[in-house]
Amino acid sequence: MEINDTICAVSTPPGEGGIGILRLSGPLAHFILRKIFKTSKGGGTFESHRLYLGSIIDPDNLAIVDQAYAVFMSGPRTYTREDVGEVFSHGGFAVQRKILSLMIAAGARLAEPGEFTRRAFLSGRIDLAQAESVLDVIESETDEELRYAVGNLRGALSGRIGMVKEKLTNALVETEALIDFPEEDVDVDEEGIGTYMEEAREALKSLVDSYHEGNAVRHGMEVLIAGRTNVGKSSLLNALIARQRAIVTPIPGTTRDLIEDMIHIKGIKVRLVDTAGIGLARDEVEEEGMERVRRRIPEADLVLWVLDGSRPYSPEDEEVYRTIGRRPSLAVVNKLDLPPVLDQEILREKGVDPIYISALQEQGTEEVKQAVYTRLMGSSRRGNNVLVTNIRHRTGLARALEAVDRAIGSHKGESPKEFTAFDLREAINLLGEITGEAWTDDILHEIFSRFCIGK
Repeated sequence: MEINDTICAVSTPPGEGGIGILRLSGPLAHFILRKIFKTSKGGGTFESHRLYLGSIIDPDNLAIVDQAYAVFMSGPRTYTREDVGEVFSHGGFAVQRKILSLMIAAGARLAEPGEFTRRAFLSGRIDLAQAESVLDVIESETDEELRYAVGNLRGALSGRIGMVKEKLTNALVETEALIDFPEEDVDVDEEGIGTYMEEAREALKSLVDSYHEGNAVRHGMEVLIAGRTNVGKSSLLNALIARQRAIVTPIPGTTRDLIEDMIHIKGIKVRLVDTAGIGLARDEVEEEGMERVRRRIPEADLVLWVLDGSRPYSPEDEEVYRTIGRRPSLAVVNKLDLPPVLDQEILREKGVDPIYISALQEQGTEEVKQAVYTRLMGSSRRGNNVLVTNIRHRTGLARALEAVDRAIGSHKGESPKEFTAFDLREAINLLGEITGEAWTDDILHEIFSRFCIGK
C-alpha cells in the first residue's frame, strides 16, 4: 500500500440522506479540492481549518454538480496528520458517486477499508489499541459500551499498558545490570526488582480479569429460556423485551425453533433465546427443535429454567433439569396469576430458589432482569475506567502475564538472571504488539479490514 498518495472515500453510510461527507487525505488534497470546488465568493484558495460554502464543479465542462460546504485542513493538525479535505454535499447515491469520480479523476484513488485510521496509526497520531477503539465507538449500541470505547480511544487502555511496561522495563534494566556486572559492586535493589514485577503482575491480572465484563459490554451475553412445553417461555420472552416477538397460543409446541432478541440490562447486552419445549416429540419437527435446545444449552452463559406454577412437577420438568445440568441457571416459576399447584418442596430439595412471576401480567419481570444481571456480572460491577473488550488485547495481556509469572519464578528461585531478563523482554514485546510498537502487515490487514472504507 502506498502511503504517499492521496486517497478518497465517502464517509457517510450509503443511501439517501440530508448530508453526505466525502474525505480526501494525502499530498494532493488541496489541489483536488481547488480543482472541483469553487467558493460562493469566487476565491481560489482555502485557509486551513475554515469551512467554505460553494459548488462542486466538473472541471471538464464547468457544470455545477451540487451546492456544498468544503474544508481543507493542513497537516499535521488532522486525523491522519496528512493534508485532508472534506466535502459536505447533499446525501444520495448519484451526487456522491459523481463527486467521488471527480476526486479520482483529479488524482486520488479510492481508499481501502480503514485506510484513514490506518494512516493515523502509521503517522503516530494514535496507537494500535486506540485505532481499534475507533471501530468500537462506531459499533457501540449502549451508553456503557460507548463510554468504555471512548475511554480506550482517548488512551485509557494504552496508558494502563504503558504503566505496566514502565515497571517491567525498570525491572529489566536492574536485572541486566546484574547480568552485565556480576563481579562488581553494583547498586541494584533485587527486592525492588521483585516489587516492580509483582506490581506489573497485579495490573496485568486486573486487565485480563476485566475481559469477562468487557466482553459482556462489547458483545453481550446469551440467556437461553428453557422448559417443557406450554410453561410460558415465549410469554416470558415477550414480557422481557416488552413486545410480541414470539407467537403465544394455548397449543403445546407452538415454538419449534430458536427465537432470539436483544435487550439491554444496565448497559449489558443480553441476547434472549426462546426455545422449543422439551418433552415427548409428536413429530420430526418437534424432535429437531428439542435437539437444537440440547445443543445450545452448553453454549449459553445462563439458562432460565421456566416451570408452570399451576401444574404439578412432571417427568418433562425433570428432563429439562437434567439437560441443564451444571450450566449456570435461574429457575422461574410462571403463572403466578393462577392457583398454585407446583410442589415447592421438590425445588427446595434440588437447592433451587426460584423467582415467581406472571409473564401474562408482566409481574416479576424486573426481578428476573435483576437476577439475570447479577448471575452474569456478579453482585457488583468492577467499576473500572478501563475494560478489555477486544480478544486480541486479552490474548496478548494473558500471554504477557504468563511471561511475568515465569520471570517472578526465576527471580525468586536459583535460575540464572538471563532467564528473568528473557521473560521480561517477552512480556514487554507482547504489550508492544497490543499498542502497535511491534506489528506486521498481516496484523494491520486483519484489524483494518473490518472498518468501513470511509474510516
